[in-house]
Amino acid sequence: MDVRRLLRRVYAISWLSWMELSNWTKPFIFLLYSLVKPISSILIYAYIYLAFLLIAGETNIESAFYLLTGGAFFNIIESGVYGVVWVIHEEREHYETLRFTYISYPSLYGYLVSRGLPHYLIGVLPTVAVLLIGLPLVGYPMENLSPNPLILLINFILCVLWCSSLSALISSLTLFSSEYGTLVADSFGGFLLLVGGVLFPSSSLPQFIQPLAEIFPLQEWMELNRWGLNNRYPIDVPLLLWSQLLKTIFWIILSFIIFNAMERLVRKKGLLEAVTTH
Repeated sequence: MDVRRLLRRVYAISWLSWMELSNWTKPFIFLLYSLVKPISSILIYAYIYLAFLLIAGETNIESAFYLLTGGAFFNIIESGVYGVVWVIHEEREHYETLRFTYISYPSLYGYLVSRGLPHYLIGVLPTVAVLLIGLPLVGYPMENLSPNPLILLINFILCVLWCSSLSALISSLTLFSSEYGTLVADSFGGFLLLVGGVLFPSSSLPQFIQPLAEIFPLQEWMELNRWGLNNRYPIDVPLLLWSQLLKTIFWIILSFIIFNAMERLVRKKGLLEAVTTH
């Protein structure tokens, strides 16, 4: 394998994805625009916490930390999932270029993953904004934070790997549908929000749903991020890192196998160019 050529391809596709996403505007202006939605979400999380306060009748700093960090870091997941899953619908339905992409790029799987990479970086900015504004807003003492950049970096890299693999697997299902790409992306993101220990522990879920939460590496990722911000957060770091790594390897292999099987099937059925023309 020519690594240099592979990296050039990844860079070119990621650059295209960035330019298309930003509508060829200046990066600084686009990044400012990207902050609008997450800053508004801060108010939602703050209101949720205030609702908890009214019910409980007392402040709970740990719950505030759990809620805000979950909502903040989920921006990265949401952006990454959208960046990969949306591509099939966008290029086939909107621009009608999927057939040309399929012919010109050696691997549709690699193309989708490369298109999603800039979305993870874009998701980092609102994550930082939500943390810096949201935590003081709910009264969390910022002096309690003790960031661990190494853990956060390792966690981010693992997130890109497993989230891209999961998203590519979901994208393989959209190959058979020409108009439900947005629904699939939003539904999958909402499912991860529910079972991933984002706003509440997965142990709070009904018993029959909890095994689904254990399949995905999201809850380990969230817990490690919380520890990466505050090393007094009570978790077993090595155990969660190994668990996340093993699940990442599992989903990479499974998604690659399923995606290629679905790709062969959709090519055989002639559905690769299916559009609804609306």
